[in-house]
Amino acid sequence: MDEPIFTVSHLNSFYGRGKDRRQVLRDVSLTLAPGEALGVVGESGSGKSTLAKCLLGLVTDIEGELAVNSPRPQMVFQDPYGSLNPAKTVGWILEEPLRAAGVKDREERRRRVEEMLSLVELEPEHLKRRPAQLSGGQRQRVAIAAALIQGSRFLVLDEPVSALDVTLQAQIMRLLADLKERLGLSYLFISHDLAVVYQLCDRVAVMTAGQIVEQGDVDEVYDHPRHEYTKKLLAASLALDG
Repeated sequence: MDEPIFTVSHLNSFYGRGKDRRQVLRDVSLTLAPGEALGVVGESGSGKSTLAKCLLGLVTDIEGELAVNSPRPQMVFQDPYGSLNPAKTVGWILEEPLRAAGVKDREERRRRVEEMLSLVELEPEHLKRRPAQLSGGQRQRVAIAAALIQGSRFLVLDEPVSALDVTLQAQIMRLLADLKERLGLSYLFISHDLAVVYQLCDRVAVMTAGQIVEQGDVDEVYDHPRHEYTKKLLAASLALDG
């Protein structure tokens, strides 16, 4: 059996120093299998994004065990406009990770950029545009392409569709599902939207106050929630859908 993409065991994390040191994550244990999409749901401030930052090495004041076994994990953010260089073209944005990785051959970089552009269903004409000249959905496609172009097979997706309208959400979700299948990707999908997590994810972990209070297959957790907080989230989601 292949080793997990990541393993987190009894993880605690902290922000600040001295008297201002504050615990954020509390005794979090979680694994992600190869080719799996794991959703992490909870309200704002529940610790979801802190968990993601721990996995990417952006939060280092931690206790417990954390092992990431996938090279070059990448993050896709909620706001692609904030994560893309507004002064550069899409072509430059997609080539830059390859230059940083030491791919010196310009034709090789261009070939890989065009291949990735096709994978995220954008046209060659988009290479000359800057982020401000793209729609929100197109910008998120560029952000996904930039995350994948170095060959990463593990993406942390932090609310990647919450800034999009319903139609664009559906398009990006379909793209993510297709890329997962075609490239054998593994996802940690952070969201407050339970319906979106249900569409894309195999398993779900429910977080509140820095703790995971419930986790399991999405069908099992959604159909038979055990924790009161999970029941509350599902009831709120159903009320919104209604």
